[in-house]
Amino acid sequence: MIAKLPHAPLLINEEFLDAAIELVSESLRYIYISTFKAEIIDKQRGKKLASLFYLLFKKAESGVNVRLLINNISNRGTTPISNFNAINACKNGGVKVRTLPNGRVCHAKVLIADNYLGIVGSHNLSVKSCRANFEVSYMITGTHTVTVLRQVYDEIWERAKEA
Repeated sequence: MIAKLPHAPLLINEEFLDAAIELVSESLRYIYISTFKAEIIDKQRGKKLASLFYLLFKKAESGVNVRLLINNISNRGTTPISNFNAINACKNGGVKVRTLPNGRVCHAKVLIADNYLGIVGSHNLSVKSCRANFEVSYMITGTHTVTVLRQVYDEIWERAKEA
């Protein structure tokens, strides 16, 4: 369970990825994610992060509503090139993918699952963010707070466009 993490609910550096994988694996109805950068790398340094994406694909295949809001790939000035491959892989894996309209940057890093758990913080879904950078995210366990976060996500999602 999430409580086994040393700093829970504060997720320092690599603890984020362990918590995200556990949260996603326990989700039964929906998983909503937003990130600035995403990358799927099967090399050793990226295997654990790639496993999170493969788990998302498996969840989508099983009927879980998996959504990803990600930075716009057409706005090259502010978009990591890895997003293009991640977007295609996610779409092929059954994940619904949208980007913000009018060149708006998607900088929020959010993961929400089944209206009872969420993570908000600085972690992108990138190898550097999950292995090398100093990053801090926060596990939200209060149902009310997660519900409000989901409402905000839903509002943004409705205005976003398909990637």
